[in-house]
Amino acid sequence: MLRPFATALIVLLLLAVLVGSYVLTRDEAAWRDAQERWQAFQDNGFRAPRADQEGSSDAATEDGVGTAEEEGADWRSSLSLGAIDEREFADRLLEENEVASELLLEASLKDLDAAGLQARFIELMARDLDDRRSVEYAGRVLREIAKLDPQMGVALLYEMTPAEREQLVPSLARGWVASDPAAAFRWIETAWIDVEGSFIDRDLQNRLFVNAMDAFLSEDGDYAFAASVLHGVVDPELRETLVQQVAERMVMDGPETAFARLAELENSILDQSVLDAVADQWAARDSVGAMEWALGNEMDVSSKAARSIAKQLVLNGQTDSLLTFFAGLEDLEKRDSVAAEAARLSARRDLERSANWALAIEDPLDRRLAVQDGLRELGFESVQRTVAYVEAVYGEQGADRESLVFESLVSWLEVDEDAVVDFLGSGRANLSQASSEVLLERIGLAR
Repeated sequence: MLRPFATALIVLLLLAVLVGSYVLTRDEAAWRDAQERWQAFQDNGFRAPRADQEGSSDAATEDGVGTAEEEGADWRSSLSLGAIDEREFADRLLEENEVASELLLEASLKDLDAAGLQARFIELMARDLDDRRSVEYAGRVLREIAKLDPQMGVALLYEMTPAEREQLVPSLARGWVASDPAAAFRWIETAWIDVEGSFIDRDLQNRLFVNAMDAFLSEDGDYAFAASVLHGVVDPELRETLVQQVAERMVMDGPETAFARLAELENSILDQSVLDAVADQWAARDSVGAMEWALGNEMDVSSKAARSIAKQLVLNGQTDSLLTFFAGLEDLEKRDSVAAEAARLSARRDLERSANWALAIEDPLDRRLAVQDGLRELGFESVQRTVAYVEAVYGEQGADRESLVFESLVSWLEVDEDAVVDFLGSGRANLSQASSEVLLERIGLAR
C-alpha cells in the first residue's frame, strides 16, 4: 500500500526540482539579458542599440568588461534595468521629486559623450509641455554639451524657438566658458549680430556676460583674464556690474588675500572696486578697525568705501567713532558721504539727529540727495512728519524747502489723498500759488 504512495512522492519531488531549476534558469537568463541590454546601451552612447548591434555586448562581458555593474555599486543601481533608451530615462527622471531627479541627472551625465548628451537634450526638450522641469534639465545637459563641443551646443540652440533660446542660452554660456572662456566671451559679445542671434537683446547680452563671468570665476579664478574681459566692455553700467562681481569674488578669502591678488594685477581696472569691497567686508567685521585703516590710508579710500564704513559705525552704535571718522577725513566728498549715510540711517529713529547730519553736508546737491534718501527711509508714516523733516534741514521758507515739500505731497497723493487735502487746508503747506494749483488740479482730476 505504501509503495505506490512513495513512488508518487518521489515523482512530485523530481517535478519540484525541475520547476525550480527552470525558474532559476529563466531568472538568470532575464538578469543576464538585462545586463547585456544595459551594456549595449552604454556602448552605443546611451542610445537604444540598433538591430544590428543586438548581442554585441556578449563578447564584452566575456572579456570582463561591464561586470562592475552587476554589484550595483554606482549610480546605475538607481536606474531600472529596463531604462535602456532616452524615453525611458526621461520618464524615470520626471517621475522622481526634484532633488532625486537632479542627482540622477548629474550622475548620469558623467558617462555620456557628445552624441549621448545630444540625444538626452533632444528627448528632454520634447517633454517641455509635459513637465516644466524638462527644459530646466535640458539646460543642464546643454551646459555639458557646450563643455565638450561648443559648436554643437550653438547648433542645438539655434534649432529652438526664440523663447527657448532666451531661456537656454545662459546654460550654453556657462558650459562654454568652462572649456574655452576667450571664445565664449567673444561669442557673447558678437552673437547678436548674426541673423540667428536676433533673439539676443541688450538686457539678455548683459545677463549672459554676468552669468558667464560667474561661471568662469567659479571654475577658474583667473583674475588677470577677468580684468582683460572687463577692459573690453564698453557699456559703463555693465562694466561696473562686472567689476563689482569680480571684486566681490576676489575678497571672499579675506582682505589679505585680496591685497595679494590685487598686487599681482598691477594697475588693474579692479583696483578701486577691490579696495571698496575690502573696506565693506572689513567694516562689517570690525567697523572701528576699518575706520582706523581708512583714516591712515585715505588716498586708497573712495567715497563709497567711506560710506560703507560709516554705515557699520551707525549700525553698531559707534557714535564717537563716527564723529572721529567724519572729522578725520580731509577730502570734502568723503566727509559728505559719511554724513549722508549717517543722515539716511538716522531718519526713522531720530529725525533731529538725521537733520543735523544732513546740515553737516557742505555740497548743496549732496545735501538735497541726502534729504531725499532720508525721506525714502521715513516712507509714508505721516504727511506732517515728512514736512517736518524737510523743514528741519531747510527751514520754513526757501526754494529747496518748496520743491521738496511739493515732491513729497505729490507722492503722498498716491497713498493718502485725504491726508494731503487736510494738510493743504491746515495752512501749514506754505507753498507758492503755482505749486498749490498743481496739487489741487491733481486732486480734482483724481476725484
